Amino acid sequence: MKFDERLACLALVLCAAQASAAPLDDLGVELVYDDNLTRAQLGRDIKGDLALSVSTSGGPRFQLTDYDSLALRGALAATKYRHYDGLDNINAGLALGYRRKFGLGPYVPQFALTGSASRLEYDNRLRDGWLYAAEAEASKRVTDRLALRAFVRSERRESDDVPARVVPFIRANVFDLSSRSAGIGADFACDPRYLVSVGFTWHRGDIVSTTQRNRPIFLASSAIAPDPVFGDNTYAYTMQARTRVFSIGVSREVGRQSSVSLGYEYRDSRADGGIDYSGNLFRATYLYGF
Repeated sequence: MKFDERLACLALVLCAAQASAAPLDDLGVELVYDDNLTRAQLGRDIKGDLALSVSTSGGPRFQLTDYDSLALRGALAATKYRHYDGLDNINAGLALGYRRKFGLGPYVPQFALTGSASRLEYDNRLRDGWLYAAEAEASKRVTDRLALRAFVRSERRESDDVPARVVPFIRANVFDLSSRSAGIGADFACDPRYLVSVGFTWHRGDIVSTTQRNRPIFLASSAIAPDPVFGDNTYAYTMQARTRVFSIGVSREVGRQSSVSLGYEYRDSRADGGIDYSGNLFRATYLYGF
């Protein structure tokens, strides 16, 4: 199914949900620019692009006790890229979360566990598949303006199709990936209408880099497959890497139910064999809560 057909399906789902008074919690529109989509090291291979994403999510929440709750949340999102159509995608996910408050009031610590599964559908079939994730998070509001959080997360991605092997002794399922990450963050309300967020995430696991034929990356790879999304004679390589992500953002309320935000992320990844890359991501988001 082409992206335009998937987008029409998404619009139909949103209209049906609205007509049936489905419990949608929010609707978001986001503009994102990533200056290194290929996760490449050499200048000739680095490709950037602008993307527009529309998303919605919602679901029931169950209060088990004064301190414990469960939430079932569904999410649907569509993303369209300006130049690289093969990255256009629609994904749908379902998450089950448990939250525990260690007392009453806004300043008590909280602990949350979340498990999720998402279906990924791209215009490029190489990337179609499933994404599974499990996360544990601890958080605490320190003052009426400052909140802190920390988390650990594990992810597993499984692709639908495995292309023919480029090299007989190296697998071709480049988007069968696993990783673990840990992070910390803080939110500071510098004004009743403004919220500043900062974060740091440490990630270890599989990454996919798309380049032209590259001997150092070839030697460090555990999987290789042709990747025509970024042009002819380009290949996707799976490697183990250590990645650090620094993020900062500012959000402003623009009404009782909506907000706009600007965000920035810097990524720095290092793999075996002296392979490393960095990238910058900029985003602008509008969020409306129902």
